[in-house]
Amino acid sequence: MQPQDKTSRHLAPETMPGQVAAVILAAGLSSRMGRCKPLLPLGGATVLERAVGMFKAAGVAEVVVVTGHRAGDLGPLIAGLGARPIFNPGYEQGMFSSVLAGAAALGQGAGAFFLLPADMPLVRPATLLHLAQAWEASGAELAHPSFLGQRGHPPLISTRLLPGLMAWPGQGGLRGYLESLAGPSLLVEVPDQGVLRDMDHPQDYEEMQVRWQRRQVPGPQEVLALLGPVLGVEQKVRAHCRAVATVALALGQALKDAGQPLDLELLEAAALVHDLAKGQPQHAQAGGRLLRRWGWGPVARAVETHMDIEVPSGGPLGEAELLYLADKLVEGATLVGLEERFAAKLTRHGADPVLAQAIGRRWHNATAIQARLEQASGRALADILAPLGATARQHTI
Repeated sequence: MQPQDKTSRHLAPETMPGQVAAVILAAGLSSRMGRCKPLLPLGGATVLERAVGMFKAAGVAEVVVVTGHRAGDLGPLIAGLGARPIFNPGYEQGMFSSVLAGAAALGQGAGAFFLLPADMPLVRPATLLHLAQAWEASGAELAHPSFLGQRGHPPLISTRLLPGLMAWPGQGGLRGYLESLAGPSLLVEVPDQGVLRDMDHPQDYEEMQVRWQRRQVPGPQEVLALLGPVLGVEQKVRAHCRAVATVALALGQALKDAGQPLDLELLEAAALVHDLAKGQPQHAQAGGRLLRRWGWGPVARAVETHMDIEVPSGGPLGEAELLYLADKLVEGATLVGLEERFAAKLTRHGADPVLAQAIGRRWHNATAIQARLEQASGRALADILAPLGATARQHTI
């Protein structure tokens, strides 16, 4: 059997193990927020709807939501989402009482359960799937997602631990119990900063609203996590991606300065990850599949066309076209001209008619994008790239 490549290993699986359930804690007073956190709006739904929806999107069939404060308002909402509300009469005693109430309500078929505070709705369904896959393969009793080495939520807890949990006298709450366990927990690195994002204060809620709107574009730290501890992409590939991102941002800024709307955050993210599957067959498509599983569809679309692209005959250039051109202007981490790069490729591969045709097509497309960029920005490519050292033939970014 062929060894599985890293990109395939880190595609979130498509199905959730049937024995995995979820407990969402929504019983608190929300005293620091000053408003009931589960009922706050987030992207056209409530925070609680987003949290339940996250588990449903990952394929978790049994979702228990523990209520207390504002239970009368939350109960009908929870039932309408296909989850099960469980009222904790002792909710004012603290979160651990709600943990026990939720765990006690799990069905007999549950082999493990996620445990999530309701104010953490930005966790990605792919994170849940990835964590469950790792838990199932390892046989561990406890698994945590980890973001750049920092342990986050939700833990995935084997129901084998329930007798000890239910008997725990309460010192340190859930954390105290989990830290008392003799066996090590499984830490699973994920490129998902949502495992660390909660909202205790109004400022946290404002930041969460911004991140919800930008959820389809990985943030800089998520890119770092994806390329580093999650995939372990080689340093030379990462250096090339950084160089391409520098060039792409210069091209994008030139168009923005000329009044063209562009998403520079999306462009930078796509450039930084465009070669994450380098070395695999059809690496652009392989990278796109991974990015789509993690919920970054717009970034995936640009990555999937960075090798070959259909240049639109009209309309403005977009992020995909700028990534394509930037990639062709960088050899390794060195800025090069299109003629220099493609002429050298034809010299090396011109004897093969199939390769020669592909090289010629890519050269033509890159030249066409350059011409449209210069026309739209009113600037020559050399002028746009001059601050990067474009006049130096061997400038390393």
